[in-house]
Amino acid sequence: MKRIRSVALFYNSNRRKALAYAAAIERRLRSAGARVRRVCVNDAPCEIEKADAAVAVGGDGTVLFAARHVIKHRIPVLGINAGGLGFLSGAEQKDFLTKTDEFLKGGFKKIKRSLLCVSVLRGGRTVSGPLPALNDCVLRSSEARAFTLRASYGGRFLSEYFGDGLIIATPSGSTAYSLAASGPIIMPDLEVFLLSPICPHTLTHRPIVLSAADELRVTVHGSRSGPQHLALSLDGQENFTLEPGDTVLVRRHARSFEMLAPRGFDYSDVLRRKLSWGER
Repeated sequence: MKRIRSVALFYNSNRRKALAYAAAIERRLRSAGARVRRVCVNDAPCEIEKADAAVAVGGDGTVLFAARHVIKHRIPVLGINAGGLGFLSGAEQKDFLTKTDEFLKGGFKKIKRSLLCVSVLRGGRTVSGPLPALNDCVLRSSEARAFTLRASYGGRFLSEYFGDGLIIATPSGSTAYSLAASGPIIMPDLEVFLLSPICPHTLTHRPIVLSAADELRVTVHGSRSGPQHLALSLDGQENFTLEPGDTVLVRRHARSFEMLAPRGFDYSDVLRRKLSWGER
């Protein structure tokens, strides 16, 4: 990786810890000779200028925000955890402050993560998208009523789901909402989709892993008790209203999200530390 001379610094102004971390990181970057542009995730919309790298200080939500805004510029992102679990973070703040010179010299490694490319079709035409999602896209009702979704994969009927909704996740998103819906953990270097039903009204519906080589279509059939509007959420941050008959088209995005991490970064270690994986 080439030397980093300019950095886009993302932070959440509603988090005191993130603000303090961002200030300390900005001072350290500037003292090492880097140009820094601050980007507050609470100020939307925002335009991101070209930078050699981005640093996202906060929880996974800050990294997800940064990912959507840098993808068109192909800017790699280093997540600095100042939130909760921080599955998308590549480093802790105290570690980064001691490795800033290594970071700016291009000594961190790039880890590619797959993205979803999501569009909404209504009456045969695209009304939303295509838009990227790093973790997941979720279809669910804003009302306490189950509804029907019809899914096809690779042009063939897959299944009909009746329940509270459906999560379509990337491997990165397998440790997010999908995990709470009893979905499996998937190693992040795999090119797959994960479909996890939300409270399905049948005991035989379980999460399924599909190759990302084909496209997935999910059509809204509504509630058995009458029409209802549904919500489509991308990474919990971009939200749209769906109507009966709408189809959500999901493909693998042509671009990847480039995550930065120190050379010794190991995903298995992340699982053990953050999920107490394998502990008795």
